Parts: sequence; structure tokens; C-alpha cells
Amino acid sequence: MPRRNEQFEFDWIQLNGEGTTPVYQQLENQLRRAIVGQMLKPEDRVPSSRNLASAIGVSRNTVLSAYEQLISEGYLESVRGSGTRVAKIPPQAFDFDPAHTATTPTKQSSARLSTLGQQLAQEAQWLPPVSKRPKAFTPHLPATDEFPTALWNRFSVEQSRWSDKHLRLGDPQGYYPLRESIAQYMAVSRGLSCEPEQVVMTSGSQQAFTMIAQLLLNPGETIWVEEPGNSPANRLLDIAGAKVVPVPLDSEGIDVSRVPDRAAQPKLISVTPGGQWPMGMTMSLNRRLELIALAQRHQSWIIEDDYNGEFRYTRRPHPSLSSLDSSGQTIYMGTFSKLLFPSIRLGFLIVPKSLVPVFAYARFLQDRGSPPLVQMVLHRFIETGNFVKHIRRMRTLYAERQTVLYESLQKHLAGLVDVQQPESGMHLTAQGVTREAEAKLIHAAARAKVEFHPVSLYSRTGSTTGMILGFAAYDRKSIQSAVRRWAKALKD
Repeated sequence: MPRRNEQFEFDWIQLNGEGTTPVYQQLENQLRRAIVGQMLKPEDRVPSSRNLASAIGVSRNTVLSAYEQLISEGYLESVRGSGTRVAKIPPQAFDFDPAHTATTPTKQSSARLSTLGQQLAQEAQWLPPVSKRPKAFTPHLPATDEFPTALWNRFSVEQSRWSDKHLRLGDPQGYYPLRESIAQYMAVSRGLSCEPEQVVMTSGSQQAFTMIAQLLLNPGETIWVEEPGNSPANRLLDIAGAKVVPVPLDSEGIDVSRVPDRAAQPKLISVTPGGQWPMGMTMSLNRRLELIALAQRHQSWIIEDDYNGEFRYTRRPHPSLSSLDSSGQTIYMGTFSKLLFPSIRLGFLIVPKSLVPVFAYARFLQDRGSPPLVQMVLHRFIETGNFVKHIRRMRTLYAERQTVLYESLQKHLAGLVDVQQPESGMHLTAQGVTREAEAKLIHAAARAKVEFHPVSLYSRTGSTTGMILGFAAYDRKSIQSAVRRWAKALKD
């Protein structure tokens, strides 16, 4: 081993045999940090398991466990006859940062844009930044650090052994075995009986909304949406030329009795019944049945955006709205970006049989379909039972994190904040007890570097206040620390 490696072989490794974290995991974490921080560089040799165990006073099995985990993650590689080395291309080499910061377009370049292009140029400031490490309490984010990366990597390697048939253009609706797995899973978990042929894979919910708007709406036709609701999706509907009508909520979800008097009957109704975004309530069974009956009367389509319906904490997940609709008026929308990890960029629609050909052809015209490899890996992840296992584990973890955030807010911000603990979801929505209290909370959050999304960002009327606090991506310590900083900033 080169002499330069011997300088940090042992002295920077500090293990605590009395800590709550297992010793092998402490060693694994410290080696990983050394590689990410380039204390250990690509192709550097690491000590043999026997030598390192002897030097730091642990068992050889402890070192072997740490090495095996880091090999499975791609940080280390074992070379026959050459021992164990840092990988030639360790995982952090694949980290991506924004290549440049978006700038405001010049007047000359803006003038050359279309009318829509000029509108979007003005809105480009809302493009979310790419962040390597999210800060509490940025919403929308699942616990990616809890995802079984080693298992996913193994399936990726397994599925990447391609033959010539994999190189040919596939079905624009998506990889058929994956669609079969989704149909089977939906029948069991959401009570929705469908055929694989009804499943259309998408690159996420935004593409799904774009397809729905293109295929089912003419310019000037009306769509009812929740208020507040999914503002990026609603913006796509605006772009399609639809007349978007915001409908207020009550404790049971969208309240169609409060539709503005002059609003036309809807061609589409877009809802999030499994956990309303962003207010968090679950649509009641009676409200679901009322909505289906209304859609049947007016021959309206219902879009069921079930972005986090699996994360219900009090009882089993509700049957989907689509499973209650015998008339075939409902289009179900799901996404793996929230269930698994954002960069997977895979979602799906379950459409009535009459719409299958047009949706399949539209997907063909747009981009010929999603890349097959990630679909094949996802299929293996589902069919081996690991998808269900992961969802159950995250449901338990997110329930704990929701409780930690709720209790921390009640303890440290009592008297200033009004917050409910919803039955489902990956965020809490907190409101100041008065407008003055909410203003103080917002200013203190900025000083304490506590992130959140204002509810007003998702409101078309601007009448709803509140702060959306994501909890799924943050562990107990991070949640408690952020709330304490927030409370301290209120006093400073």
C-alpha cells in the first residue's frame, strides 16, 4: 500500500462501542465520507479486513460487513489478487449540479418568443433549484436515504444484460410485464380492477396532465380544480386553453356545492382524494359517491391524482375513487416519484378501455415511450415483493416522522401555530393563529433557514394562508433541530 495511504489508515477512524449506531455501520459511514470527501481517492487501496480489524480493535466480521456494504453501493471494488480498492468511478462521480443559474431573458430574446413563451419566461423564476441535500421542511420529497439502493443496483445489473430485442423500439404504453404488475398491485392495494392494456406508462404526473388536456379538452372548455390545489398541473391546463375553475374545500374534500354560480358544467374534474394537496384532508366516501354521480350526470371526466394514497397512517388505504366508478368516467393517475424516488421519472395512468388507443398513440407521438431499462428494473422490484416491503416500511417511518413534527410544533410553537395531524400524506400544513402570528413565523423561518412552501403558491385566489412542511425526507433529529431553531429565531 502506498505510504500516503498509511497516514490516514487508522488515525481518522473513531468508533464508539457504546453508541446506539452499530460499530460496523460507524465504520461504513466513516469510510463512505472519506471517499466522498476524497480523503480516499479512486483506485486507492484500503487495508485488508484482517489488518484493519487488528489496527482499530474490532472483529474482522465488522470490517467485512462494512466493506461488503460499500462494495454493493459502488464505493469500493474487490479485485482478485489486488485486494479492495476505492472504485474507479465512485457514486459521487454521478452527482449532478445545475450547470448554470437561470438568468432573466433579455428584452430582445423575449421579444422573439411566442406569447406563451413570453409568459413562461416571466414565470421561470419559479423553476425549483436543484439541491443535493434538501433542507427541512421542503415538501414533496420522499426518504431517498432509506431506499434499498443496493438491491436496486443488483436488479439494474441483472436487467442490463440485453439482447438485440431490447434495442428495438418497445410498446409506447410501456413495458408489458411492468403494466401487468401494476394492474395486479392496484387490484390488491386500491381495489381497482383493470387490465394491463388499460395501464399507460408516463414520465410522471406532469406528462399525464399534458396528455389528458390535449386529448380530452378543447380550448375554452371548463375544468373544476381544488382550491388550493396542484398549481403546476393547473398551469398546464391553462396552457391548453382550458377555463380553470377553482372550487373551495371543506373537511371532506372538494365541495362542489360551492362552485361559482356562473361556472359552466365541467368537462373535467381534477381531485386528490387520497390526501388533498396541500391541505391534507382525505375525501369522504359520501363525497366520492357524490362526485361520481355528478360526473355521470354531466358526462364529465374525473382525474384521480393519487400521488401519495399509499401513505395512510390511521387505517388501511381507502379504495380508489376509480374503483367506485362503474361508469368508466374516472382516469386514475399514479407516480413512483413520490413512492420511491424523484429521479425515477415514471408514473402511470389507468384509463377506460375506450381511451386506450388514443392515449397509446399520443404517447407514441410525444416521445415513443419511456426508456425500457428503468421499467424492467421497476418490474423486478415489484414482482419480487420488494416494492410492497418498501412501501410498508416507509408508511411506518413516515407515520413516526409525522408525529415527531406535529409534537415538536405543538411543543415549541404553541400559541402561534395551528396544525392538524392528517390521516395520510408526506407533509403537514401549519397556519398562524392570526395573520400577525403567521407573518412572524414566516420571518423567523427565514432567519432560522427553515424551508417550507407557502400555501398561497398553490392557490389561484390567494385567499388561503399557511405553510406546507414536508417531513418524509427528514429524520427525527433533523426535524426536532429545525423546529428548535425556528422557535429560537422567534425569540431573537
